[in-house]
Amino acid sequence: MKKKWILLTAALLLALGGCQGKDETVVQNEEAFREYEVNLSDKLSDFQFAMNEEVYTLPESMEVWKERGWEIPSDRGKEHLEAESFIEGESLKRGEDTLTAAFVNQEGESRTLEDSMIGGVTLEYREGGTVYQLPGKLCLGRATLNQVTEQYGPPTDEYEEKEDVYVTYEFGLYKKAEFVFHIEDETLYRVSLQNYRASQGADEEVSKEEPQAVKEYERPEQFSENPRDYVVSYDNQLYRIPAPVSEFVKHGWKIQEEGSDTYVKPGRHGYVTLEKDGHTLYAVVRNYGEQTIAVKYAFLTSLSGDFDVTKVPVAVGNNITLGMSEENMKILLGGNAFESQEEEKGTSYYLYSDETKKNFVRIFIDKDLGLVREIQVSNSPESLSDGKEEEVSGEEPNSTVLPDENKVPAEE
Repeated sequence: MKKKWILLTAALLLALGGCQGKDETVVQNEEAFREYEVNLSDKLSDFQFAMNEEVYTLPESMEVWKERGWEIPSDRGKEHLEAESFIEGESLKRGEDTLTAAFVNQEGESRTLEDSMIGGVTLEYREGGTVYQLPGKLCLGRATLNQVTEQYGPPTDEYEEKEDVYVTYEFGLYKKAEFVFHIEDETLYRVSLQNYRASQGADEEVSKEEPQAVKEYERPEQFSENPRDYVVSYDNQLYRIPAPVSEFVKHGWKIQEEGSDTYVKPGRHGYVTLEKDGHTLYAVVRNYGEQTIAVKYAFLTSLSGDFDVTKVPVAVGNNITLGMSEENMKILLGGNAFESQEEEKGTSYYLYSDETKKNFVRIFIDKDLGLVREIQVSNSPESLSDGKEEEVSGEEPNSTVLPDENKVPAEE
């Protein structure tokens, strides 16, 4: 099934190929498993992989894939992809081979799929089929769970479901790898790679001066009764979103270099990964100035807190907090209009800034607990002067349909 979203990206360590794998007494039909010597990075975060003797890097232009014989079936290649967006669940074909892929448009204008980038692929082992090799000489159909974790380190997440073991490595927003192993013998048979972010050039001229907009940012002194004012308490500190990354740094957060952009170009979005006391915050940022700036001077436009992943105290509006009852949450919403969406595990309450539904506060109520389990804040106005929205009030409409597309900016 195709998924379409709006997006709000190095020198390689080379090593000879040749798959590592299980003992010969365990691997079935070992003679049918061909080996290829290829030069691949040792780092999973470089998002390289090999199909037989061919090496690919994500993201990579569709033009490169076409030169190697891959094509987009039917007339899908002429379909346009909006600026700074991606679409998942597309197909690529070469002869009898088929891959599921994600296309990414990192530019500021619409492009066809044929003129876009391949940002994600799903590779699955087939006996006697294509040999898929990953960094560190690990191959699908041979590599084990232990070998993967030894090569790449502790995963971000690991869990079992039915007959499979799922292992995920995340390197910031829109940059992750998911490995799937047979639970019986812990052999890797499928991997999904996702890197929708373009690499950044070392020769970019980056301003070292603190932008005036950052200097003029004023930290709020208290909560607002209207959640659409985007005043949020995060880790017990008040911010008004969008807020400079440097404000978070002042309060003890550190920028993780591997998961963050080095700089953000004028008018564009980027990414930052912040860490503090064992907590990790993946965030979208935006440069509202006219010069390329260091990521610490960009404005953070989205954040969240929950019980499971982020686990950071967060509150919005008139001090609506994680762990609050649904009844008290509605009392504190007062006359603020919202739309609700019933989900498998609970209900999401959305407070949108306007009819475009680009900027919003989302409050998720756990069905079993009856408590606020997650709070998400996303506000990326076209200019900082538009940051404060008019208060919207009235009756509480009940909507069972979410917006067709979720705005998530892509970086350059």
